[in-house]
Parts: sequence; C-alpha cells; structure tokens
Amino acid sequence: MWTERDATPKLFRMQQVLLALGKRMRELRAKQRFSQEAFADHCGLHRVAVGLIENGKRVPSLRTLLTISTGFGVTLSDLLRGVDKGIPAKKR
Repeated sequence: MWTERDATPKLFRMQQVLLALGKRMRELRAKQRFSQEAFADHCGLHRVAVGLIENGKRVPSLRTLLTISTGFGVTLSDLLRGVDKGIPAKKR
C-alpha cells in the first residue's frame, strides 16, 4: 500500500534528481551560450517547458530528454551524468 509516509522519501529523492537535472541543463546552456528561449527554439521545445524542467517542476519524458540531449549535442548519458550524485541509495 502506498501511503503518505511511504511517498515522502520517494518524492524527496525524485525532486533532488529533477533539480540536479535542471542544474545540469543550465550548465550546458551556459557553456554553449544559449538563452533559455534560444535553446528551446533550437530543440523545438516550448520555452515554458524548458523553464519548468530546469526548475525541477516538470518530469520530462524520455523523448523530451533525448530531444534535449540532441539539442546540446551530447548523449543522453552525458546529459544525465551526475544527476543522481548525493542521492542516498534506496534501502531494501
């Protein structure tokens, strides 16, 4: 059974990953000197969607992650590199 007590740690870990992904995207954007809007146009994504992902407020689909990685000219693995750093492993 999924209860609030059980959900909190899972949601916390997911939020940490989403925030780390957003940070990684901002780093890559800055390195390539893209504004958020220019990058969104470059990728064919909506500016608001990119902003929500960068702020950890939207969970991107695999297709969107592939679109973003292609836009940066990196592999999906490179895009996701380090986003799980500092996240405690799930206890069994």
